[in-house]
Amino acid sequence: MALTRKEFLKLSSLVYKQSGINLHEGKKHLLEARLGKRLRATGISSVRQYLKLIEQDKTELTHFLDAVSTNHTYFFRESRHFECLRPEHVSIWCAACSSGEEPYSVAIDCLEKGFRPAILATDISTKVLKEAQEGIYPIEKAKEVPLNLMKKYFKRGVGKWEGYIKIKQEVREMVTFKRFNLLKGHPPREKFHVIFCRNVLIYFDRSAKERVVNNLYQALKPDGYLIIGGAETLSGINHPYKYIKPSIYQKPSGRY
Repeated sequence: MALTRKEFLKLSSLVYKQSGINLHEGKKHLLEARLGKRLRATGISSVRQYLKLIEQDKTELTHFLDAVSTNHTYFFRESRHFECLRPEHVSIWCAACSSGEEPYSVAIDCLEKGFRPAILATDISTKVLKEAQEGIYPIEKAKEVPLNLMKKYFKRGVGKWEGYIKIKQEVREMVTFKRFNLLKGHPPREKFHVIFCRNVLIYFDRSAKERVVNNLYQALKPDGYLIIGGAETLSGINHPYKYIKPSIYQKPSGRY
């Protein structure tokens, strides 16, 4: 299925308005593939009909945004960022948690350091949040997990679940999963010591990045850390953070 330029612009504009994800021309084939899945799922044959549906049906709009969102992650991805986690960090927010590997990795790292923070994990995709709550993954997602931690915090599947792993209850109960739209949602009233927002800003343009990081700033405690992806930077956008080192920024003390 090939989108006309008019259809592509209308759909990409809708995605940007709803989620802040900037689907430029280079993402046209990706959008076509993800849209194709929703057309098959709904039994709709034309893009025009589907556009009408998502304008009227918020549930299908959510399914469409789920399909468009890119969710590629694994356990202990960019784990060097965990070096800043300390026992006084009792409230942590993983603001683009995808299918849960990040918040569970954070939880395990904290347990190994001897403390149990409350972790809020949010994402725009209801599909990946459901996967995260189940806590079951293909074993290749754990390629970066040290063997001693595998034995301590994961269960290996047997029988029909061979080749899969499941997060142990001790870790799962530390994490609360909720749907949240980084661009349109109001940050939680709770203030956090650390906010992870990794590998999502790369999909936003400058305006959307500024809105997101400044909203996250409001949810940080003074001296709290914002941690972004290794391929991301806040350079070139207006923000009030103090730069600590690549990927790590801090809210100055005394700021509220």
